[in-house]
Amino acid sequence: MIFLRKNVGLLIFGLIILLVSASAANAQSVKGVDFADEVTLAGKKLYLNGVGVKKSFFQTIYVAGLYLPHPTSDPAKAIKIDTSKQIILQVITSKLSKDKIVEEWNEGFFNNSQEMMHTLQEKITTFNSFFNKDMVANDRINISYISGLGTEVKINSETNIIIPGSDFMQALWAIWLGTNPADNDLKNGLLGK
Repeated sequence: MIFLRKNVGLLIFGLIILLVSASAANAQSVKGVDFADEVTLAGKKLYLNGVGVKKSFFQTIYVAGLYLPHPTSDPAKAIKIDTSKQIILQVITSKLSKDKIVEEWNEGFFNNSQEMMHTLQEKITTFNSFFNKDMVANDRINISYISGLGTEVKINSETNIIIPGSDFMQALWAIWLGTNPADNDLKNGLLGK
């Protein structure tokens, strides 16, 4: 009986090690930030398309992962696809001021969607108002597009907002994947290049 208990204990220990190893194998780690190979959003599975790093003056600002229903290296397709998708950003820098965050968003919208700024201004203002406090290292922003509902934004899995319309979603995704992205290396990383 004691022999059987020891073997069962070893078997359970072995299974735990195997499960931990399997979970580690199903994640990509960049700058110490783990991104799962897949996530579920609104009942749909999304797959990690790529991971990139946003830098400014040789300093890492955040690491981002792009999740899509089907992998693509085509930025236009990733922007325009009107189905569930998600970008996860994790802050790396010690402090990112709310003013700097909003300035970066506005610059990204202007650089990639200038012709739409007039019609999107109210949505952009709502989006910017959500970033009303400074962010620090390890803060995480989940930006999810749910077809038929809109763009959902969560900071540290807390309070969220939803901004309707695929037009806003496309303008937002263009900040990272458009012709004038926030960071070319980040864009290439998100597209798996």
